[in-house]
Amino acid sequence: MTPLEPPAADAIVVGDSRRAFALAQSLTVQPRRSHQARGLWGYTGTSRAGLDLTVQSTGIGGPSAVAVIGDLVAAGVSTVVRLGTCVSLSKELKPGEVLLVERAIAADGAGRALAGQAAGPETVSGPVAVRPDRELFKSLIGLGRPATVSSHDLVARLDPGAAAFDSATERTPVARDLQTAATLAVTRRLGIRGAALLIAIENGWSDRLTEAELEERFLDLGPAVLRVLERSDPKVQVDG
Repeated sequence: MTPLEPPAADAIVVGDSRRAFALAQSLTVQPRRSHQARGLWGYTGTSRAGLDLTVQSTGIGGPSAVAVIGDLVAAGVSTVVRLGTCVSLSKELKPGEVLLVERAIAADGAGRALAGQAAGPETVSGPVAVRPDRELFKSLIGLGRPATVSSHDLVARLDPGAAAFDSATERTPVARDLQTAATLAVTRRLGIRGAALLIAIENGWSDRLTEAELEERFLDLGPAVLRVLERSDPKVQVDG
């Protein structure tokens, strides 16, 4: 994925290219398209407080996320925050709520392969779990409920083993997605900071968020993440 221009050191990654565009416009001044290969658009710009930021789409699933993040790191990215979606597995987790991932169980191929080689994995009833960067995770506390999630190759409705996995896993995950475990595992493997925040889009007991509602949640969450990244950069002066 050859960049049109080098990315910033700090990157927010999302699955959908349209979401990357909307966030880049919201978070930076006059963002420039920095990546366009395979329809996975990325944008780089500078926030109003002076932080250089890349907002990059990763596509769907762990293998796509791993390839994109690997290219970003090779080009100079040193911090990755995933803003994604998940499906709730708990009646207590309502659509629209935000999770700050403290453990991601790698039930997907890419996540499992990389988590087994990453620094700091732990075994959970067979599958491997991976954690975010400790300091980055701590800086994001307050933006979402700390939680365990699981990542899979298949969406739940197409996964015949979904119910059995969820009921057998210790410290049952409250939600599932397709790429958080792989994202955290590859950031650890490559020695950079990585973390993830997920918006619950649906569960079996409530209606699904509309696309408009989901975009609103992303545009609310993005500035909060940006402020955290700005505060961690000594070159950026942030009020408060």
